[in-house]
Amino acid sequence: MTSQQGLQSSIRVLVVEDQAIIREGVCTLLQREPDIRVVGSVGSGEEAIELLEVTKADVVLMDVGLPGISGVEATRKLREDNPGVNVLAFTLFADDQYVLGMLDAGAAGYLFKQSVVDDLVLAIRTVSNGQCFLDPSATRIVIESLRARHERFAPGDGLTDREKDILKLVGQGCTSKEIGQILFLSHKTVENYRARILEKLQARNCYEAVSRAIAQGIIESPLCKAP
Repeated sequence: MTSQQGLQSSIRVLVVEDQAIIREGVCTLLQREPDIRVVGSVGSGEEAIELLEVTKADVVLMDVGLPGISGVEATRKLREDNPGVNVLAFTLFADDQYVLGMLDAGAAGYLFKQSVVDDLVLAIRTVSNGQCFLDPSATRIVIESLRARHERFAPGDGLTDREKDILKLVGQGCTSKEIGQILFLSHKTVENYRARILEKLQARNCYEAVSRAIAQGIIESPLCKAP
């Protein structure tokens, strides 16, 4: 194989990372791989959008927390203008909003910066072939989201047992923080449940939801507060 053929068959990667030390380190590591060629490195989403047109990268290694437009916005724009490009999120953020936001924007993978180098290289090779690559923590978030969506949209489905438990505690005067402590849930998770309860019962607030649930026999009228 000639050197020119090797360049043509290598995976062209554009690194988008706002911290110069991390950006340079990642580029150095990737350049050691015989089948990967770093064709550019930038510190913002705006620069990535401009440089992609020049580099024609196969994979964009995208940080989420960027100055200016976020990694989510940059990913959405890149995918709209270049449907064939594969974006791999590479970040410290493990929050639901970032994982689901990046995947919704069109990212083909989600990897954390704490991952070992072998995982990063494998992830790049995987998404370059049109496949998906998710860190186990990101996979868990996706699965939980799908489960919640099924509960929310399943035809003829009423409140789940967990939603009933939360509604009972709301009726007993418990705050979201207190409910989380009782049921071992995060504050954000409790708030998400409460929002789904309101939607299912078509209530404007939790007090109306409790009243409707009691009237429909979904829960019993609370007689006392939960401990």
